[in-house]
Amino acid sequence: MTGQPDPASRAVFVLSTPVARWGIEQLRSKRIHPFFPAYLLLRGLATEQDSPTAIHPRWEDLEVFLRVPGGPPGKPNFRPFWNQTRDAGQDWLNANLAGSYAPSSLRSLPRRVVDIGDGGFSLKEDHWQLARQHLLYDDRVPAVALCAFLYRDFGFTTDGISPAPAALIDIFRMDFGYRLDSDDIEFEHLYDANVPAREDWFVPFDAGEKGSKR
Repeated sequence: MTGQPDPASRAVFVLSTPVARWGIEQLRSKRIHPFFPAYLLLRGLATEQDSPTAIHPRWEDLEVFLRVPGGPPGKPNFRPFWNQTRDAGQDWLNANLAGSYAPSSLRSLPRRVVDIGDGGFSLKEDHWQLARQHLLYDDRVPAVALCAFLYRDFGFTTDGISPAPAALIDIFRMDFGYRLDSDDIEFEHLYDANVPAREDWFVPFDAGEKGSKR
């Protein structure tokens, strides 16, 4: 997270387990449509290809963020986003994300945000306003909590100093195509970037204890 740190002084930090759990509980306490992570992927690809149309997602790219060990048999993906009364195990998804988010599987609300045709997915005009209305139910997502969930299994290399939690938001914006300045209004419309006061955000990476960290 610095320009050219001395390799000998570099360190890897990971989000602490309490922070990751906090992020998940924060998301589960909100009303968020389960299509929202798919929207994030489509949003990032639209920026990457500089076009909101003819988007062909690789759903395995989303799986990197959703896969959690220890779930029910045949359901390796965890999605703490729901918009109705929760049933036991509702947060777990099977391995076939392409099937879960296939056009034939989508209900009416996601189709108010995206179009689907032979040319792939397309984001509707002003999709970010539509996403807040139909996927977030006129609320905003707590950005740091979302990052705590998405990046719970990632390592962050620094020059030896623990990262600031706000750095997670910068990484999230890069990963999902929210460009600085030009996309600030859109980002602020969808996300609450407030950073809660706590001290246990990151811990040094222990390869022996947490070998699954990416």
